[in-house]
Amino acid sequence: MNVLSLFDGMSCGQIALNKLGVNVDEYFASEVDKYAIFVTKKNFPSTQHIGDVRNIYSKSLPSIDLLIGGSPCQNFSFSGSKKGMTTKENIEVVSLDQYMSLKSEGFEFNGQSYLFWEYVRLLQEVKPNYFLLENVNMSAKWKNLISEILGVQ
Repeated sequence: MNVLSLFDGMSCGQIALNKLGVNVDEYFASEVDKYAIFVTKKNFPSTQHIGDVRNIYSKSLPSIDLLIGGSPCQNFSFSGSKKGMTTKENIEVVSLDQYMSLKSEGFEFNGQSYLFWEYVRLLQEVKPNYFLLENVNMSAKWKNLISEILGVQ
């Protein structure tokens, strides 16, 4: 099984897959935090680190069976800013097409929660057999939008 883990952190996905006895052929990790990458390299030296999610494209990857990730939550969290997925100009981003358009026009986004759209972009590009997205408890507005976009609750 080939796995693509976005926002990999210290590679908890690999810990879980190992505990479940899932045979992983190749594990591709997108992470930018140098400390998390260090821990992953120490515990899972065969991990293929592929950098920032915004610079990953399906054409550079083999067939992916499982896409996992937990996009940054600070702007969704009740203990965070609660701004959700918005630009610095407070434009709410409610679709992948809108996100891609705003991104190409050079808009800046509040926080990092907008990176959910990169998860969606790669989900559509790699077309894995399975996917898992985890996140925090958040307002119904954003929870419902994410559920609608992914087609699952």
